[in-house]
Amino acid sequence: MFRASDILPREAIEGPNYGIADAVSVEAYQYVFTVDSGFGQLTAKGRDVLNLRLRELKSIDAAKKLAKDPLLVNGILGPLENTARGAELFISQPLETLGRVPKGFGLMVSQFLDPADRRAGSLERRKLAAELDCDPETRNPVLKKLLDDMSLQYGGGGLLTKAAMSFVPGLSLLPTTAEMKETIASNPPSAINDQIRKELEMAGVEKTLRSRFCKSKAFTAVQRLLVMYEFRALEDVPGRETLIEATTHADTESEALSTIRGGEMIVDLGKRKMIRELTFVGLPMAVLGDGTHVIICPYDYITNTEELIQGVNAYRTSHPQVKTVLATTGDASAAARRTLEAARIEIVEERLVDQ
Repeated sequence: MFRASDILPREAIEGPNYGIADAVSVEAYQYVFTVDSGFGQLTAKGRDVLNLRLRELKSIDAAKKLAKDPLLVNGILGPLENTARGAELFISQPLETLGRVPKGFGLMVSQFLDPADRRAGSLERRKLAAELDCDPETRNPVLKKLLDDMSLQYGGGGLLTKAAMSFVPGLSLLPTTAEMKETIASNPPSAINDQIRKELEMAGVEKTLRSRFCKSKAFTAVQRLLVMYEFRALEDVPGRETLIEATTHADTESEALSTIRGGEMIVDLGKRKMIRELTFVGLPMAVLGDGTHVIICPYDYITNTEELIQGVNAYRTSHPQVKTVLATTGDASAAARRTLEAARIEIVEERLVDQ
């Protein structure tokens, strides 16, 4: 068991509408955090998911503070704050919507609309999400209801007095740019995904890879744009399609965000060192100009699992003499370090440093 106060920046532990419990466990190489919010308790697997959950809470808080019609926002959120209903939504129904109705008409709609377009909603709803600096395809049921009801009842167009969002200190993934926000607000996800598919085709990415990436349920259109930002940044690096290959192995929100984090690490490495080639060995791997292999491991806490032992042994069998570094955004247990050291793999934590 770990402590949040030892893992996270002090300023991230508590906010206007949340507090993070100090006890933190580990599951599948990721920290598992517990967040107490005004809408109940929620868990976040991995620091990147935690960042997303806290940003969603910041978006909800911003809507309450900046809405031109505060009574409307209070009417939407009031029944859910500090109630069993709010807790039930966060704990039991993280991927479902509020106020569910019989499926018939919804099934009719689903025959003609892209699933991602249904999640993102109307132009007004997407614009509101951009103003609140959140993902219109959010999986957060409270934020989803807020976007649904505000855009429907108010009719869109200047819903907020101003936009004043900021990242949670010390936790942010690559930020969305102004251009990305405009793209998200102005285009349904299906149009964004089609454009990404065409760009990947022009870049020579194999059809199966680009199709699986653009159809993956683990990624939203916003998250695909972040992957593409990294893909473009590696334009001169052979094998950059490794970033797209890595996304095809993500089945959950946590894994999708880790993939984005891994891409960010590669881009950061490319600013420091010449990358001769990118390849995929179960994790993305950069081959540096001097031949060093850098395995990109965007996990919170590496434990000495049988999977790690077998993976390291398989890698060393194929590359017995190569100088190798495993770069991680987190930490590793003493036993995992011994396994890596026995395989002559150096571990570098947090950010890549000069080798």
